[in-house]
Amino acid sequence: MVRWRVEKKSDMIMGLETTDDEISKAAFDLLLKEPFYAHVLAGMPRSLTNEVETLGLEWNGQQLVLRVNPEWFIKGLSQAERKVALKHEVLHVVFRHMFRRADLDPSLYSIASDLVVNQLLDPLKPLAGWPTLKMFSELQLQPNQSLEIYYTALAQLFREMQQAGYATNEGDSATGKGVATKGCSQSAKALATLLEARRKRGDDSGWHDGSDNQAGVAGRYAVGSLLIRARDRIPPHEWGRMPSTLLSELAAILAERQPKLDWKRVVRIFCASSGRTKIRHTIKRVSQRYGTRPGIKVQRLQRLLIAVDTSGSIDQEMVNAFFTEIHAAWKSGASVHIVECDAAVQRDYPYTGRPPTHISGGGGTEFEPVFLWMQKQKPFDGVLYLTDGCGPPPITRPRCKLLWVIAGGQHSMPEFSLNLPFGPSLPLQL
Repeated sequence: MVRWRVEKKSDMIMGLETTDDEISKAAFDLLLKEPFYAHVLAGMPRSLTNEVETLGLEWNGQQLVLRVNPEWFIKGLSQAERKVALKHEVLHVVFRHMFRRADLDPSLYSIASDLVVNQLLDPLKPLAGWPTLKMFSELQLQPNQSLEIYYTALAQLFREMQQAGYATNEGDSATGKGVATKGCSQSAKALATLLEARRKRGDDSGWHDGSDNQAGVAGRYAVGSLLIRARDRIPPHEWGRMPSTLLSELAAILAERQPKLDWKRVVRIFCASSGRTKIRHTIKRVSQRYGTRPGIKVQRLQRLLIAVDTSGSIDQEMVNAFFTEIHAAWKSGASVHIVECDAAVQRDYPYTGRPPTHISGGGGTEFEPVFLWMQKQKPFDGVLYLTDGCGPPPITRPRCKLLWVIAGGQHSMPEFSLNLPFGPSLPLQL
């Protein structure tokens, strides 16, 4: 999907189509040689706009958008450089650099993140003027270090520059102007040049500024899903061609999504006493002697109700962890029905393999409404209540087995959550 921002469509439509074609050509070249990057690009819509001077990423609250200045992309880059520029942005996506902490300077953070990804462009080379470790020789930065290490070194250099008379505008390091060249190190000159370029260009202005931590956590989770889909679209033998740093980052994202509970065991315990069964014939041929199939399988019907605490004390990290567990329960073979509840039941729906785009709630915590709601429904084989445990205990006993799943882990469980009635409590380590 391409969003075109133009004032006179008749004047620019041809140039925009050309730009879109060239982006597609560069992406196709990546697909042939480095397919993972191409699949990540395919998962992002494009915005051809003069709101950026070059190109950059924008998190719009729902998805990542690749923003490209058409004139710069066509006139300012060769065909080979276009592929470099796109791969550079995809690497930012892999490390989810666009979700910055609020206490970090945006320009220093942007430079540090560029130092990380520009080392991973091999066999391609960074474009002229892009940050490299060689620019900061006095800092003795080591290859393949984390963004945090590079940021700390740049922040220390910037403080030294300020003490030496580096000028800033209203105390904002991101708008620094000029530095005396006499007596300055090469690293200080390079940092001053890069800061000035970002003050003028601001192509990372679409990154999340960290002011809303819950939105940042949700964004990181959404981008992680994009990366997992891209990884799943390439054959395993292609993984070996990816840098080890990249593979480690993807492995960390996958580890975040692993359920913490053994849901096959949980479902088996819940449904062992269920009297509802379904007989399924095997696929073997019909017996010529008896005219029947020689084998049958008895499948127990596993119908679970999973109540999700959506009160104000539940942050986005907990919500993500809850739906990781819900998905694992669903994959184990159970039919899952979800109820969202804070101080009241907000909504209920069957789970079909995809988490909801939003949850309803944000108020106080009451467990009782879920058990009252259950009295009016068909019986379930079991009910799981995913919560942080911060609420008064219910008084209505459910008509099936109950398991409390308390977010935060065993050592952070509220004392009263250990005494929630009608069923055992399991800690869920986040």
